[in-house]
Amino acid sequence: MSAIALVIAIAMPVALLLFGLVYAGRRQQAKEQQRGQARKIRQSADDLLEALEFLIKMDDFKEVQHVVLDRVVYLYELYRENLPAGDAGEEPEINADMYRQRIEKSSPASKVLKSDREIHLARRMIGRVLKALAVMAKKKAISETSMLEYRRYLRLTLLEREVDTFTAQGDVAAGRGDVVTATNYYKAAKKLLIEFDMQYPEKNERIRALTERTALLYSGGKAHEDTLSKELSKENKPKQDSFGIPSNPTEKRKF
Repeated sequence: MSAIALVIAIAMPVALLLFGLVYAGRRQQAKEQQRGQARKIRQSADDLLEALEFLIKMDDFKEVQHVVLDRVVYLYELYRENLPAGDAGEEPEINADMYRQRIEKSSPASKVLKSDREIHLARRMIGRVLKALAVMAKKKAISETSMLEYRRYLRLTLLEREVDTFTAQGDVAAGRGDVVTATNYYKAAKKLLIEFDMQYPEKNERIRALTERTALLYSGGKAHEDTLSKELSKENKPKQDSFGIPSNPTEKRKF
């Protein structure tokens, strides 16, 4: 056997082996990228499902909840479709029929968020829903008109919950004679209303009511303690900083 033939006989299997290793490595890399993409979709589904859970507890507008559920179901299906061939994947932990029944049986929720932490959670969950609705409208899963209607409703609902919560916290503080803290809570509620970029019939009326509540504190009167404040008073005393100001009551809205 000539030297050239010998070199070819040795080099050919080596080249084939290297080619096989490169091909297998690229296939594995492609699978990992596909798995990574699937995991991102799964995370989006999990996050939106968490937001739906919160929405069911917070409000009883069933139409928008069913729309969000449809999006969650779609994302879990998309997750399975994006898994590499041969990957069983984790079964999505969702029973669509069970959630539909929960939505239909849901009862009106409390109008008061019990803490600053719940307020921040509500903002984050509603933000996720608003983002999902925008994507659905872009993909023609819902109409632009429906998206705007749902968006307006959810933003107003969140505003009302925040205003009701700060007002109730102010009433509780006024009830125990803490005029400074009560005033700060009323101001926080009023600021939310003033900075809100949509008009609705009750907006100016609520601003006037908060102004009257504050004035009543300094005129020797006592703010009216309604059902909301009575409900809130059963919870723990709201967190304050060293100056008696409620923790982050005036954070600017992002929606």
